[in-house]
Amino acid sequence: MIRFDHVTYQYEKAFSPALSDINLEIREGEFVAVVGHNGSGKSTLAKHVNGLLLPTEGTVTVCGMPTSNEDDILKIRQKVGIAFQNPDNQLVTTVVEEDVAFGPENLGIVPEEIRTRVDEALASVGMTAYASTAVHHLSGGQKQRIAIAGILALKPQILVLDEASAMLDPSGRADLLKTVEALHKDGMTVLMVTQYMEETTGCDRVVVMKGGKIILDGTPAEVFKHTDLLKESNLVPPETVLLRDSLRSMGYALSDQVLTAEQLAEELCPLLSTI
Repeated sequence: MIRFDHVTYQYEKAFSPALSDINLEIREGEFVAVVGHNGSGKSTLAKHVNGLLLPTEGTVTVCGMPTSNEDDILKIRQKVGIAFQNPDNQLVTTVVEEDVAFGPENLGIVPEEIRTRVDEALASVGMTAYASTAVHHLSGGQKQRIAIAGILALKPQILVLDEASAMLDPSGRADLLKTVEALHKDGMTVLMVTQYMEETTGCDRVVVMKGGKIILDGTPAEVFKHTDLLKESNLVPPETVLLRDSLRSMGYALSDQVLTAEQLAEELCPLLSTI
């Protein structure tokens, strides 16, 4: 669904490219996390997916359409919904259901269809009970879920999260991640840009960026084999992975598939019972 072919992007007056010769493919239904330290180029990459930025060199293709083609850009943006860091910057009305309806209304969709879309979108993010709530009464995590509901009401095929959890507390981040994982299970293609490595353990793939280049691309288990490289890139692997590696150094035979606390407990308990 998304294809980067030798994409380079350089901001005006910048000394070096923000993206350098990026080649990346994301298939339909995949959940892909893009991680990297500040300045690695991950947010710049995300903004190329719906044509907010256009490559200096190379091409970005979404659902077979190049983002550089002005005739296709509206179609691309109807297929790609993007959520940014600050949910307050994405909410435009004072009542939850009115905000979710704002996008479809601007597309001229008939009221009956808008009502259906708003109800479905709120249900998808677990916010049905807040339909009539004033937006300013919501927590940061709830606001971000409403922002995503507004995107879902437009019926996109691809959801891009550009550090959408960055301004949330741990509880808000956990709620948002559960929502996104549920959308993925329902078939949504998801590209998630994040600094929090623990958010990537349930993804299909993890893409690691450094200095505008992709340095790792694989399943979470494959990527977390390279803890030294991640640390060199100023990225801290999930605590469970660090504990797994520490226990391995003590002689415990734990597999590469151990990425979460639940998986660690499942493999560790039988080993401890033999001691």
